[in-house]
Amino acid sequence: MKYIKEETIKPILIGGAIGGVLSAIPIIGYLNCCCLLYVLSGAITAHLMTEKYIPTDRDYMISGALSGVIAALVDLILSLLISIIIYGTTMFMGAYYFSDLNMLMGSFALIIAILSIPINILLGATFGLIGAIIYKELKNK
Repeated sequence: MKYIKEETIKPILIGGAIGGVLSAIPIIGYLNCCCLLYVLSGAITAHLMTEKYIPTDRDYMISGALSGVIAALVDLILSLLISIIIYGTTMFMGAYYFSDLNMLMGSFALIIAILSIPINILLGATFGLIGAIIYKELKNK
């Protein structure tokens, strides 16, 4: 926690939440725009930080990466809830028609979803960092 300044916590949470909520919207998810929204979360965080104080390069990088991680986690949680709501009800209504193949495919999808968590977090951190750096560079011009 010594690398995170107190002034950056609120911008990190706000930027991450905005990017994560937007990324979880099903239409945007189908278009695979989540990485662009992770960039947006880093840029929002960088913008909010510059309103309170003058951040260093390290502040931009750490805050952008953390904002992207939060965006990825919010995206994962909301996407899971949306999937449960959309697909869970249809699966419940069609439970009579489950076959062994459907159960196997569902298990496979669950394993893939669990394995994708660290990948999404890494992508969130990377693209959030990129967004903060892009914002910093554009602001300095």
